[in-house]
Amino acid sequence: MKELVVGAVQMESPVGEVRANADRMCGWMDKAAREGAQLVVFPECCLTGYSTACAEKAAILADDDVTVELEQHARELSIAVGYGYMERCTTDKPYVTYVVAGPEGRLVYRKTHLGSREQQAFAAGDELPAACIAGVRIGVQLCWEAHIPDITTTLRAKGAELVLMPHAVGIDYARRMELWSRCLPARAYDNGLFVVACNALRREGEGAIVGGGIVAYSPDGELITASGSAEEEMLLVHVGGVLPRDNSNDGMRGVSYFDRRRPELYSEKIDLENTGTRRNSEQTTN
Repeated sequence: MKELVVGAVQMESPVGEVRANADRMCGWMDKAAREGAQLVVFPECCLTGYSTACAEKAAILADDDVTVELEQHARELSIAVGYGYMERCTTDKPYVTYVVAGPEGRLVYRKTHLGSREQQAFAAGDELPAACIAGVRIGVQLCWEAHIPDITTTLRAKGAELVLMPHAVGIDYARRMELWSRCLPARAYDNGLFVVACNALRREGEGAIVGGGIVAYSPDGELITASGSAEEEMLLVHVGGVLPRDNSNDGMRGVSYFDRRRPELYSEKIDLENTGTRRNSEQTTN
């Protein structure tokens, strides 16, 4: 895998303040480029802000002037950028969309797994794309999707070497890290890839700042770096090197669990509804 410097940003994105949010993002991109980053990653819905209540009103079109300008700014800096927004759709509810764009390629991901409240406000995407950006094969999982192993494994099967996991969750940093430390190392270790996550900051109540957090894990599930505060900040994360590959001549030492999978077994259709009914029936009779 190519060596890559990722600038992961936590920032506040007031809902509907697209121009102001974009201007601050460009400032972070300038800083990242000066410090040697080749990819800058922003939180989920960083451009429009995140809101289920205001989704229809605050959503923007995919070809909005601001998205065009943001990607143009990245090209001028010769870097790639990952950014999210609520995407207006003319035929359905908005999408929660995340774009990774650079001089060499472009990936568009529409959130496929929606939370309970999200299902009322957003439409779900139906693709899990991976693309080569800045010389590295990248995939995206958004926010609570980080808890779904199948997404990461599917992206790995499509060649992903780095999975970005932008969040927009208004819980305190300690709780955020507690949850991340459970699931993100597993996503990285089981699939033998890098994981980089960043969370939005949010202003609530009487101006209190909640949310935030930046973390990165290596393919062996080890923590690379982490930070969290009530201030906007950026961490530089160095990823790259040889990813785990299965070596059948070396026993279980250095085994790649991903390469030992048997996908032909996992495609079997299971009648979950009847299985659950049967289990409940068995519990009743015992």
